[in-house]
Amino acid sequence: MKEEGVMRKVGFVVVVLMFFSSLCFAEVEKGIIDTIAKRIEFSGLLETGFKVESIGHKNISGRVEDSEIQLTTAALAIEAEVADWINVAVVPIFEVGEFYVDEGHVTLGPTESIPLYLKGGLMYYPFGKREEYTHFPDEPLVNLPFTMYFGEIWDPGAVVGFTKEIPGMGSLTLEGFVVYANVTDSDTRQVDTYGFNVCYNLEKGDYKFEIGASYTNNALDSTGYKMHRTGLEDYERADFWTLHTDRDIDAIATYGSIECGGCYLTAEYMGVVQPIREAISRSGELGARPRVWGVEIGTALENYVALPKPVEVMFRYEGSLDAQEIYEIPRNRYAIGANVGLHEYLTWSLAYAYNDYNEGYGGGDPTGHETNSSLFFTQLAIQF
Repeated sequence: MKEEGVMRKVGFVVVVLMFFSSLCFAEVEKGIIDTIAKRIEFSGLLETGFKVESIGHKNISGRVEDSEIQLTTAALAIEAEVADWINVAVVPIFEVGEFYVDEGHVTLGPTESIPLYLKGGLMYYPFGKREEYTHFPDEPLVNLPFTMYFGEIWDPGAVVGFTKEIPGMGSLTLEGFVVYANVTDSDTRQVDTYGFNVCYNLEKGDYKFEIGASYTNNALDSTGYKMHRTGLEDYERADFWTLHTDRDIDAIATYGSIECGGCYLTAEYMGVVQPIREAISRSGELGARPRVWGVEIGTALENYVALPKPVEVMFRYEGSLDAQEIYEIPRNRYAIGANVGLHEYLTWSLAYAYNDYNEGYGGGDPTGHETNSSLFFTQLAIQF
């Protein structure tokens, strides 16, 4: 991963230079202080989490217990408005013991007369539902949603988009992207991954509705697959677990959400279009076709009972097929949780999740054959 470490350092230098050079073009109206106040916006996130996990194995008597407490995330987002149609953003982040630049990009547009925009740099790409996909904590310490493992694409590249407001009928967004990513299963990089996203949004009062669909030609460029491949190399089992494919793997995603009166429902599905002939399916034969999905529902309790602090409760179910070996995720997950607003900027979260695995697969342990796990976690998050 030396190349990736170098890329992160170079990326950090580049985005910092872009950020400060952009300020040189900002109009100085009443000195530096006024310029900063008008054109630069800061936001931050600080999360500390604690988990207790109990894991059952098919060939081991008893259960394996594990606990952990960490500063899971410390992030500071800096956005600069160079002009009405030029924005620069940099997001350095510390996450589970590692510091890196999470995002660094320049956006041109849109304007009132031209509803087009172009974004270039290091970013996440519009494959699947990127905004408010879950109300559960989504840090690596407490397990990410299945759809993030499968579909999150994070690399340098570019996005071009079009957003059109339809009077009284919501808005329509069309986006296309290209990514400077790894070519199939090699360490060679080129602009080889691409995709698009179509999304419709409607907002009226406290009612919100969203539905969308996405496509990418390279499902194996996801961060979930690359994390799994890197981790298994540490066990010197990469030849068995890593997919050695000479072709791109097309994938699609569909998603939708509805929110009204403090209640919400989200659903998402992702899957490859054609079987991966190099991967082992759940039947033990070559030709796996990984698919993942999730449904989450939640409500604000203040809708039903008077409480001293705002409390939100939620339930989530996630499932997968042929994805456990490739992405190291369970067959099923059931989770229940709550968020308590202790302050305008401070939220306390707690949740319980139960995972079950297909017998015969290695799960998260290449030597043990996990069958199930119970996970309790709690988190304090400060966001400003």
